[in-house]
Amino acid sequence: MLEKLGIDWKLLLFQIVNFLLLFFILRRVLYKPILGFLESRRKKIEEGLAKSEKFEEEWQKMKDAQKESAAKTEKEATMVMEKARSFAEKKEKELLVLAQQKSDKIVEEAKRDILREKDKILTEVKKEVADFVVLATEKILKRAIQDKDEKEMIKETLDALIRK
Repeated sequence: MLEKLGIDWKLLLFQIVNFLLLFFILRRVLYKPILGFLESRRKKIEEGLAKSEKFEEEWQKMKDAQKESAAKTEKEATMVMEKARSFAEKKEKELLVLAQQKSDKIVEEAKRDILREKDKILTEVKKEVADFVVLATEKILKRAIQDKDEKEMIKETLDALIRK
């Protein structure tokens, strides 16, 4: 029947045997190594994806840690700035108080110096006036007042006149 169709059964059988033989040879030599290579490639890709996800998670953790560290550092910097500001204000107040005390002390010393100078000048003026009065009295009376008691009496009189 195959001969009526123009098919040689010996040739067909030979081609089937050749095909099966080629199929088994290719399967052993080429197909299994290619499948092994493809399987190892698939595993490497899966491992790479797993590593990538792991690195992504670690990166996110590091990023979060960095944000926390930055926030903590900023908070610490704010605290340091606040401490420095309060310290500066405290020092400023202390310096103002110290400056006020020094200026008060200088004013008091100046007042004391002025009073001493005033007393000194008044004493000198009294002495000069007393000497002048004695001299004028000597000339008027044409005699010298020698007695210490009389000089003292004139000074007391002048003091009484100055007080009035």
